[in-house]
Amino acid sequence: MTAVTKIERSGPAISAALAELSADECTQFGAEFHQALGHAAQAFDLAAVDAVVDRWWGIAAIRVNPLSEHEQAQVDRAHTGDFTGLLARDEQGNWVWL
Repeated sequence: MTAVTKIERSGPAISAALAELSADECTQFGAEFHQALGHAAQAFDLAAVDAVVDRWWGIAAIRVNPLSEHEQAQVDRAHTGDFTGLLARDEQGNWVWL
């Protein structure tokens, strides 16, 4: 089993993870976050900030926990239409191996 590094769902934690692993994405996150804060200040609504944090939290988690070679190979096969080894739900809602 692969160890998973968890990222706190906060602006500072997301920014720190991206700064370490992807400087360009860190810059983009900062710009989107500040734009959402500006909107929140005008609208008194934090929905835009939450949306930015949600989006970038997922990206930061992926950057901190990259796919293993096996997982990447499965993704590459799926892109070619080969879903062997993946799970899907059948007509009854049960999980089955493809």
